[in-house]
Amino acid sequence: MKRFAITSFGDAEKVFQEIEAAPRELTTPRHIRVAIKAFAVNPYDIAFRKGEMSPKRLPNFPYVLGKDAAGIVTEIGEEVTQFTVGDPVIIHPVGGAYGEEIVLPGHKAVLKPENMSWAEAAGLVTPGITAYHLVTHFLKPPPKTIVMIQGASGSVGSLLVQLLKQLDVVILASASSANKSFVEALGVDRFAAYDKEDVGAAFLNQADIVIDATKGGRTSTSGMAIMKTGGTYVALNRLPEEHARTKSGIYRQFGPSPEYDDAEALRALSHLFANQQLHINIAQIFTPTLETIVQSHHLLEGHPPNGKLIFEW
Repeated sequence: MKRFAITSFGDAEKVFQEIEAAPRELTTPRHIRVAIKAFAVNPYDIAFRKGEMSPKRLPNFPYVLGKDAAGIVTEIGEEVTQFTVGDPVIIHPVGGAYGEEIVLPGHKAVLKPENMSWAEAAGLVTPGITAYHLVTHFLKPPPKTIVMIQGASGSVGSLLVQLLKQLDVVILASASSANKSFVEALGVDRFAAYDKEDVGAAFLNQADIVIDATKGGRTSTSGMAIMKTGGTYVALNRLPEEHARTKSGIYRQFGPSPEYDDAEALRALSHLFANQQLHINIAQIFTPTLETIVQSHHLLEGHPPNGKLIFEW
């Protein structure tokens, strides 16, 4: 079984290696085995590979990254009742998806809709879970709320737009001018291109909620300008430091939490996709090789294209 692992923390070209691993046994009667058809690369993978996640203990190297994938169930534990062999599934393991096969708990998988491609299924997982929990459990915006999404063309940002469109809210959005048509097609109410105008001035004091979904959280100054006094500022990356906050309000950082049910999120998102109410943007599909794995990490570290980077076997 082919897998791509890191041998230590460090630069992609120095630490990745291709390994051959024997298939694992099912760990418990509640586990399943999945032949992976596609997997995605995420910013989390980059941070983990660089040693920036501060794990409680060091992983056992060589360590296989990957939390987002899709494939076909090839074996089920005797206590698994929700799947049968041959089922197409979307999976969200704690790691190990950069490979041909994985064993994981059955509750970490949901059925893939028939009209969803393998690439779309793999591309949905982490961005979709993040967007779903943020909208459904974290914010729960009431009708007529004005929400600003910075980084609306990104994987999370574009899904946030689509989920918020299911609610009776007003959506303001920013992205580069190159992505204007893409973001507007998602259904935003107003758009501003950060490379053409001052987004903070364009939407000054207009948003009840500001969501910074940009890479690295680079837009806090304009985000605070857009937020109404007393509003809510949510960062998916870094919050502005307290001394730099230019306006009173609620400042909250959002990330994964054991309080949320990720399978619930994937089932809800799959239902929307099956009913053609959700679009997953794929930037590029690679054939898995050591060289393309390294290439994808470099792309994501630099100026990545608009959409998900996917590997298909």
